[in-house]
Amino acid sequence: MSIPVLDASALSEGTAEQREEFSTKLLDSLNTYGFAKLVNHTVPVSLVKETFDQIKAFFKLPYAVKSPLKNDPKNGQQRGWSVPGEEKTWWLESNNGEIKEPNFGDNKESFDCGHPDDKQFPNVWPVESDLPGYQDTMDRFFFSCGDLTLVLLQAMAEGLCLDPTVFTSRCTNEASTIRINHFPPIERKTLDDGKISRIWPHKDFGIISLVFPDVTPGLEYEDRSNPGTFIPMPYGSDKEVVVIVSETMQRWTNGQIGGGLHRVTRPRECDEETVPERWSLVYFNKADRHVNVGPLKEFLQDQKPMYEDLTALEYQTLRNAAHYPG
Repeated sequence: MSIPVLDASALSEGTAEQREEFSTKLLDSLNTYGFAKLVNHTVPVSLVKETFDQIKAFFKLPYAVKSPLKNDPKNGQQRGWSVPGEEKTWWLESNNGEIKEPNFGDNKESFDCGHPDDKQFPNVWPVESDLPGYQDTMDRFFFSCGDLTLVLLQAMAEGLCLDPTVFTSRCTNEASTIRINHFPPIERKTLDDGKISRIWPHKDFGIISLVFPDVTPGLEYEDRSNPGTFIPMPYGSDKEVVVIVSETMQRWTNGQIGGGLHRVTRPRECDEETVPERWSLVYFNKADRHVNVGPLKEFLQDQKPMYEDLTALEYQTLRNAAHYPG
């Protein structure tokens, strides 16, 4: 079960036939795995590298600099710095009553930011003198990723033989977000004991996500032919991006395109006592906050809706409450 690597150049410079072929392959991969991998996409590799450099610098800032930027878990959207262990993704999929609650939250700290003009949930930033260029880099990365997600959503609609705007008309990326994660070094035994994980199995909440690779492996995806079994996400090069189907797409399509269940754990080949630190860079493409994230009429026909009608903000707030318990 190997996720295909697709050449996305057809989206920007291909013929109509090449675009149609890409849309078909993209939809097939997302339907089969919940994931796809792209090369020759439109987010510049140089910008990805610049963003990784900036996030590593952010997490090295002193506590006194990061502390004023702390995320308020009661917010409808994450903003700023989430301290190590604050997020508890165990509650999203692993809380099935068969195991006890783990002793700790996720082995990570994170930083979230959204659209630069968001007035409802404004971004918080380090002082420019503490981290020069950080906000500018994040803003440019935000818009570049946003452009790519809208093109992919249109390609998915075309692959489904629907109105090309069926998804993009519900998404301007006004509510989309960037998340950067830092996974500190941790004892291998701690992860293997199963009381803490880097990120527990979960699905993202938005429409689709873009995940850019880190040199340290650890991202794994569920083998849908063998539920509960996870496979390491292969890493080819820094030119790749992983596309993940998220819960809003699953809801819109009434379960036709299922969200991709994934987790982050220690690299399989790691035999050292200490698992090395890791970073990740994610763009969460989300529906506009007022938009209904219940099933779309195009996917109902004679079927009953599997999901209730909620606005995207209501759904985001509901899911946030689940993994920031208490």
